[in-house]
Amino acid sequence: MPDKPSKWITSLREEIRKECGKGWMVRGIGKGLVQKVQLTVRFEDGTRTSIVLGPKAKNNPDFVPWVGASAGWILKISTDISLIMKSEGKGLAEAYELVKKKNGSGLNGALDWEQLARKFKSHKTSSGKKGSRVWNRNYRTPIARTLLILTCETSVASGYSVLKTLVERHGGEPGSASRRLRIQYAAEFLRFAFKNGANRSWLPPEDLNKFIGEKATMDQLNENGNKSEAL
Repeated sequence: MPDKPSKWITSLREEIRKECGKGWMVRGIGKGLVQKVQLTVRFEDGTRTSIVLGPKAKNNPDFVPWVGASAGWILKISTDISLIMKSEGKGLAEAYELVKKKNGSGLNGALDWEQLARKFKSHKTSSGKKGSRVWNRNYRTPIARTLLILTCETSVASGYSVLKTLVERHGGEPGSASRRLRIQYAAEFLRFAFKNGANRSWLPPEDLNKFIGEKATMDQLNENGNKSEAL
């Protein structure tokens, strides 16, 4: 008896059918624990066509694996492909190439980070006055700083390096609430960017503790104080 699909897979497939149509289906393909994402469209005449979403080589840093963290990206790009197929009469593969070109996520593409930041703000403030207050109080400054790093630092080329630079510039005390929230909000924006067309390399690490750090204990503070007195 085959294993029952994980909840994220069942939910993703339902969302894709809802947004794209009954004949749309995604699954993981390939050997090993890390699988590629295959998108298949079955037409009314019974014929079907399939493509692999994302780079096909697993050693490519932008390879998109068949895992729960990729679900938002898979849904978004599938929906975008469906819209182009319906509005422009394109085939699956051709529509996918147009989506990649539009997103600027090809090898030589350049993302419009400012546009993504505006979309992220709109997403976070869509709940009205409460959303606007939360944005201004919590998100505005961290996202502005993150955007400055993304648009001005040519050496920054991944989600990891974005958060590392953010800590170096605006870190605050290790383990403090302000530092933790600053990193979490920036990471949330990077995950949103991935869902909306950014390459997978821009995803932040799953574990953010390295950037947040830990609060110094009283013993450590006393030890440091004693060392200072000795000097």
